[in-house]
Amino acid sequence: MWWMWLLVPMSFSPRRRRLRPLGIRHLNRLMLERAELACDNETHLVLPRDDRRAQHVREHIWRRQTPPTPTLRVGVVDGGSVDCGARLAADGGLVLETNATIRAALDVAAPRPRIDVLLGLPAPLRLKRLLPTVSSLGVDALWLVGTTRVERAFFGSSLLRDIRCLTKRDASSGIEPREAPPGTPIRDLLVEGAEQSGFTAIPKLALVSSLSTALDAIDRRAQGQRVLRCAAHPDRGDSFRAKDDQTGEVRSLALRDTHSGPQLVQIPRSRPVSDLFPHHAAASEKDQDLRVTLAVGAERGWEEPDELLLLQQHGFHFLTLGPRTLRTDVALVALLALLQDRLDNKTPAAES
Repeated sequence: MWWMWLLVPMSFSPRRRRLRPLGIRHLNRLMLERAELACDNETHLVLPRDDRRAQHVREHIWRRQTPPTPTLRVGVVDGGSVDCGARLAADGGLVLETNATIRAALDVAAPRPRIDVLLGLPAPLRLKRLLPTVSSLGVDALWLVGTTRVERAFFGSSLLRDIRCLTKRDASSGIEPREAPPGTPIRDLLVEGAEQSGFTAIPKLALVSSLSTALDAIDRRAQGQRVLRCAAHPDRGDSFRAKDDQTGEVRSLALRDTHSGPQLVQIPRSRPVSDLFPHHAAASEKDQDLRVTLAVGAERGWEEPDELLLLQQHGFHFLTLGPRTLRTDVALVALLALLQDRLDNKTPAAES
């Protein structure tokens, strides 16, 4: 019976506390697709028990106990939003009240954000993490562009498969940002950001292989609009000297190959956001129509000086967040938040 003494310490060992799983994202608005409202039953909409949204409401919002007067914040992707009554079905599904008044409130077009983003195509995994954040911050059109320093293998990502099909379809009539098709992984990521922010508009997408092609398409799209164009680029200061990769020569001017031979050109300097949006300026009715196009390069930045000069020729002002060289996702999120705040409350000092 000596082996029984070995079980005594095990019986008195403390039981491990079961931890809640990480990564639960709480929905600030339950998002529906327009096709889900096009059902025969016009008084209520039933989400099945295994639906992700029904599971979230049942387990994380109501915690398996329906409140006395249950209501949920509901919206339609790129449509309206409303608070509607809800209840749990006997089988665990979610029943939403969708009478004529609620359907009329949902069947409207969502106001579009006033910021477009031109982004050097990141690595697929980083893009997957970045899309919900971009959607939650409010972006109208997201141009995913192959700059000089973008790895061409990124364009073969399965995440971009549906966007590649849309881009090929529009090749004859010009490149135009389009909605990601419902049910695709990339649209699910954009909807995830809308659920977090509570705003129903999600970015339209365009996949472009070169920067010059994307800039020409942006020029055509911006005709007749007031647009402030900004490009993110770190400020190296007055003492910055460029180093030639071939000769090793250090100089303050960059060498650019032209038809007439090599030519020295001045590297554009960047300015802080406060220079474009003075703190003392107040927004006016005229500025409610102003749009902003923000360009952020790939992980290795813009090619100097060719891509910088190309952006400058298309009317872009260079913005900086300081002397630090930031990752693409960090710079994009920081500038989007700053521009969104300034766009709502300030008048720009420079426009293109």
